[in-house]
Amino acid sequence: MTSPAAGFKKILSFLNRLEEILLGSFLILMVLLGFIQILFRNVLSVGLYWIDPLLRHSVLWVALLGASVATRENRHISIDLLPEKLGDKSRSYLQGGINLFAAVICLILVHPAIRFVQEEYAVGKILAFHIPIWFSQSVIPLMLSVLGLRFLGKTWQAFNHGREFLSSEKSESNRI
Repeated sequence: MTSPAAGFKKILSFLNRLEEILLGSFLILMVLLGFIQILFRNVLSVGLYWIDPLLRHSVLWVALLGASVATRENRHISIDLLPEKLGDKSRSYLQGGINLFAAVICLILVHPAIRFVQEEYAVGKILAFHIPIWFSQSVIPLMLSVLGLRFLGKTWQAFNHGREFLSSEKSESNRI
């Protein structure tokens, strides 16, 4: 019989993998669409009107999915001036506070993002190939929620597993 924690880890692993697949797929899509647009403009002297909006919305997906992966893997940019001068416990609490602040900002932004998507839904504009713009923009509140939850998890780790959290942060992150 599987424990609830093991089931949760499987779900989380699946969602992490889905996030990576979507990120890779959108990157490939962007490269292909950009190549097609350049080819059409330079060879045929004609641009395809639907490529530019698709590229813009793909950038939105890549940016938000990439931010989530970077947060998950502690690969986001950070500046370490003060933390290097603190002890382990103080540094853990500082990192927890920073993560809590980031979580609060992300979660506060979810509501306006939902309203934005609702307004786009009401307008009913189409992106391309009968894809409504609101569908593409729905990634904004979704990924802000994911980012907020990721930062909350990191906050909990920092406050409850100080030393272990700091060693995992240091080994997985890029510092400036």
